[in-house]
This record gives sequence, structure tokens and C-alpha cells, in this order.
Amino acid sequence: MRKITSAITVAALGALVSWGSADVRAEETAAKDKAKSSETQAKVTNAFKEYQKVLEKLRKEMKNFTPNMVQPEVSPEAKQNMMRTMMSMSPLGLRQMIGMMALKRKVEEGITFDEVIESMKTRANQVNMKLVGHNVPYKLLRQIYDPKSPRMEILSFCDMITLRQIVDVVPEFIIFLPCRIAVLEDAKGDIWLITLDWDVNWLGKDEEGKVPFLTDTLAERARKVNKAIKSIMDAGATGDL
Repeated sequence: MRKITSAITVAALGALVSWGSADVRAEETAAKDKAKSSETQAKVTNAFKEYQKVLEKLRKEMKNFTPNMVQPEVSPEAKQNMMRTMMSMSPLGLRQMIGMMALKRKVEEGITFDEVIESMKTRANQVNMKLVGHNVPYKLLRQIYDPKSPRMEILSFCDMITLRQIVDVVPEFIIFLPCRIAVLEDAKGDIWLITLDWDVNWLGKDEEGKVPFLTDTLAERARKVNKAIKSIMDAGATGDL
């Protein structure tokens, strides 16, 4: 009987010790999570403060604004530090972050690739967006790399006056211009339309209710271009002529 009682006592003590250890581990984990959360919050706060400094600097520069002036190049180290900071604070992976910048439309079934292209060109004329380029890289790829390479074409559209006004403000923005819409087949044979989603509303508004660094006129022109590009994509996705 004493042996049984002792065994039970030992088992009970073991369970208490185990539970106690589990509680300690849980508290340690919670403390680490809290510390990590505080560290992340601190990074976000510091990043926001730095962003505010940049905004203030840019506001001062805009008072003495000289159109079409190229800025000094950002060093590779600064770019690397910025990307590391962004990645450490973002819940998204690199591929997801790139995907976030893309605006996509899936073409409806029954619409051919050629019909998509024709519909886009027709709609571009209707919304006053000039077709300034049409690249067909898949043809060369089929010649030099893979005869079965999926079809992909890139159409470039532009509102010339808006392009000029944007480059006057930020010449470096030329890397995103003209507006390009890619038409491509995916692994399933579905046709997709993809473009850069450059919506000025992402920039938010300052204390005066205006888009930072853009005149009201340019902000409105940028919105119209964005709307026109979406209209061209919608036409291609539905085969609307």
C-alpha cells in the first residue's frame, strides 16, 4: 500500500513539475512574442518618423521646384537597407509584394488572343490613349529557346501630356512609362492581362486634402489615365469592341 501511495505521490509531483515547466515555457514564449511585437512596433514607428522627415524635406524642395531635374542616384547600400526594412515589417513575401503592385484581369472563356488585342486597341482609341508600342517577345522565344513558349505580347499606351507633366515632377518615373499592358497565357492556357497598378490614391492626401507633390491638375490627369488603362483591360478581358 505504501509503495502504491509513494508511486502516486511521485507521479503527482512529476505532473506538477511538468505543469510548472509548461507554465514557465508558456510565459517565456509570451514574453518573447511581446518583445518581438514591441520591436516590430518600434521599427514601424521609427520608419514612420523617417518618412515624415522625407515628406517635410520634399515639401521644402517643392517650394523651389525646378521641372525635369534628375535626382542624385540612391546608393546600392541604401536600397538594400530599405528593402530589408520593408521585408522585415511586411507580412508578405517578395513574390506577393510584387503581385500587390500588379493589376490583373482574366480573359473570359471563348475569347481568343487576337480578339483580346483587337478589343484593347479599339478601346484605347475611344479613351484617347495612343498605342505607342507593341512587342511580341514570344515569337523570338519560339525561335531561339522553346518552340512551345506561351504567347505573350506587351502593348504600350500613353497620354503624352500626362507623361510630360509627370516627368517634369519626377524624371525617374520614366522607368514606369509608357503604360504597359501585358497579355499572356498561363500554364493552364488561360489568358491574362497584367499592368502596373499606379493609383495616385495610394499616396494619400496631405493636411490640405491634396495628393502630396502633385498639382490638382496632374493628380486628376493621373486618375484619368489609370481609369483609361482599366477600361482598356476590361475591353480586352470581355472582348468588347
